[in-house]
This record gives sequence, structure tokens and C-alpha cells, in this order.
Amino acid sequence: MSAAKIILRKLLYRTGVLGLMHRLRNRHTLTVFMFHRVLPKQSAEYQTAEKEFTFTVEGFGQCLDFIQSHYHVVSQAEVTAHLNGKKHLPACAGLITFDDGWRDTLTHALPELKKRNLPAVLFLATEVVDLQAEDWWQDVLVELLAQEGGLSSIKSALAIRQLPDESRSDELRRITATLGAMEEPQRQAILQPLVSRPPGTRQMLNRADLELLRPSITIAGHGHSHAPLSHHPHASDDLAACRAQLQAIGGEDSVLSFPHGAYAPATLQQARAAGFRVCYSSDPILVNTSISRSTQTPLGRIHIPENEWTSDAKGIAGEKLATFLFFRTIEQ
Repeated sequence: MSAAKIILRKLLYRTGVLGLMHRLRNRHTLTVFMFHRVLPKQSAEYQTAEKEFTFTVEGFGQCLDFIQSHYHVVSQAEVTAHLNGKKHLPACAGLITFDDGWRDTLTHALPELKKRNLPAVLFLATEVVDLQAEDWWQDVLVELLAQEGGLSSIKSALAIRQLPDESRSDELRRITATLGAMEEPQRQAILQPLVSRPPGTRQMLNRADLELLRPSITIAGHGHSHAPLSHHPHASDDLAACRAQLQAIGGEDSVLSFPHGAYAPATLQQARAAGFRVCYSSDPILVNTSISRSTQTPLGRIHIPENEWTSDAKGIAGEKLATFLFFRTIEQ
């Protein structure tokens, strides 16, 4: 972007023009914000975390301040009531969500939410609360795939061959789904010889941690194993296990976000058959709150990174985050 355009964008934001455009354009929308990890920048965990999906504590706080300034933040209960025709959402509604079940949602994200009295939703891969390993197998897989020869190693270990006309993203989803369908000891037996990690602390939430999240954070489903359901050989079983676990922990057992954003018409039918009435995708669109909608249509979510798209040298830049969020496609 040219220097003149950068200056103009800052001017439009600081004079309130972008905010006014947002209030007019998006008054009948729900923006669902997607976060994953929140960690101190100087921590060892932050240094090894996947940066695309990780916020610094400072950056996350700045992002929440922006959201609070430009959106009416609502709870999942309010969204569900709206979808059931029992409640109108406020203008420029926003819903804050987290994925997976990282323990830093409790230790670092929750305090920032509490400071601002903001509700949120955690889409929990319900299996993680009972896993014994310190490292989550999906994070280990991400590290392996980032290594030279890592993709070939895991394909060999799983005896997976690329299918004709299969994209890389679909191949990776098939690898992840294959591992997700396994029992944890079998996964560990495959992954541990391929990736060497020093001892650390537990990455994911446990059952006791879940009680500490309430009432600020509502717990909903993100599949059981977090395998891409569109590629899972036993997706219905995974969904059933997720819902049963949510019921056991007192979560919202009718609300689901598709792991990896992966779904197909069959996945939607399986989710509904399992009892999930409100589903979220990772499609980066704004939810139109002025129309009636089918409960089988998933609600879009906007993944927010902390990078050059949203930040400058001083941290989260309001004018960048505004242009990143305000002009997204509104569903028809």
C-alpha cells in the first residue's frame, strides 16, 4: 500500500469515518471473532507457538478494546435466542470465540475478558480434557509438517498416498482425520518417533480448568478429536462423543464449530442428527441478522491474526483492524 493510502486510512479511522461506515453498513450483522491462543510475548511457549493462530497478551487486550469500541458484544445464549426467533440482536453485534481448548485461554485470555466484562465462547475439542500427554497431538503434527521431509514422514507412517487431483489442503485434512480417528496411544506411537520435544507443561485444559472458565466463557463443541469431520471415517461417532462430553461437563450441547472449518452437506446433516442445532464454520463472512435462516446453515467466523494485516510497530492498529473487519462480505 502506498504511503498516501496509509495516511488516508489513518485519517479516515481517526476522524470516525470508518466507524460511521461500519455502523451503517453492518448494523444488521453479527461478526463472530475467532481466536486460538493468547500468550506472553517473552514466554517460551510463545516462541514455539504457531504465530498465525497466536496473540500476545498485549495485542489481545488491544484487540478487545477495539471490539468493545465498535461492536455490541453478545453471548452465545443471546445468539441462540436470536436464531430461535426469541430475541433481536443489537446493532453491529459481535461474538468472541476461541478454538480448541488451549490452557492459555484460562491463564491469559480470561483475565483480559474479565477486565472488560466481556463474554466469550470456547469451542472445545472435548477429547483434550482427558488426554494424558503434555503436548497436544495436533500441535506436534503442525511442528512435524513444518520440518523438511515431515510430510513424507507422516504419510509413510500412515501409509497414505496422495489421491488423484487431491489438493494439498485436502491431503493434510485426510492425514489429520486419520490420526484423529485413532486412540491416543496409537497416535503417540506414530508421532513420538518423528518429533522430539523437550519436557514442558500441559498445553490443553483439563476438567478442573473448565470450571474456572465459567461464567465468563461458555463451552461449546469443536468435535471430539478435532479431526476435520468432512474427512473423518467415523464423523458421526466423533460428533456423538463430542455431544456426550459436553453434556457431562455442562456445556452447550447444541452448539458446534466445525474443526478446521471443514464441512460438507453430509457433515451438516451428521451434526444435526447428533443434536447440534447451531453450527459455525470458518467461512470469513458476516452473519446477516435481518433475515430468517435455516438452522442447517452454519454461521461464518472471522479469524483475526496479529500480523501485518492488523498491526504496526506499536501493536494493533485500529485503522488496519477496521479495514480487515468492517468490509467483509455479508451473507445473503
